[in-house]
Amino acid sequence: MIYAGILAAGVGARMHRQDLPKQFLNLGSKPIIIQTLEQFYINAKVGKVIVVAPEDWTQYAEDLINQYDNMGTEISVIVGGINKTISVKAVVEYITQNYGINDDDILITHDAVRPFITQRMIDDNIETAKKYGAASTVVATNDTIVVSNDGKTLSEVPLKAKMLAEQTPSTFNLKMLSEMFHKVVDNRASIESETELARLYISQGYSMRLVDGEYSNMKIINPYDLEVAEALLRERKV
Repeated sequence: MIYAGILAAGVGARMHRQDLPKQFLNLGSKPIIIQTLEQFYINAKVGKVIVVAPEDWTQYAEDLINQYDNMGTEISVIVGGINKTISVKAVVEYITQNYGINDDDILITHDAVRPFITQRMIDDNIETAKKYGAASTVVATNDTIVVSNDGKTLSEVPLKAKMLAEQTPSTFNLKMLSEMFHKVVDNRASIESETELARLYISQGYSMRLVDGEYSNMKIINPYDLEVAEALLRERKV
């Protein structure tokens, strides 16, 4: 089974909207999260979708999703955590409790606020995770990346050729991901403080294969991003 975990548990403070988390804002004629979900609905490989939402917004998310055609896809909405890692762990636990985990199950996780994901990226993630166990979607960085240890002075300038920007999806063999979370607990590592799932995953001895992302696969986190996304959406409809 191919599961999709749509990560929509953020509250969107950088969008400067107190009334509505960013994933529920409209992009064109539909909410951002719906634009994202529809890309998974139309992928024949994806069997079930689990949406992770803020605790106070799960009913809102369910009601919103039910307003739109899910194209026959089975959807569940669950409560997320304080960071991406905890939210993905919640998805793994939900699947374990409700369906069980088979050796060849795949979980493709994706930010709800990246609505321009393509079918090519979804397919490449699934096939790569099937073959190698895990996939990380990346693009080359156009800017030089620098490091500052104190936030005031330049500490390091890594080689640009080695620097990549991680997007989502991040995709895993579900059994291996579940084992990783158990290993973290056994090693007493802190899931609460680890905001980057990929970093936690490789720190436990696992590897992730790279999949090409796209620059249009942007993450909408502030008002400027939303303006750019609106322009991109209009361009695609021309």
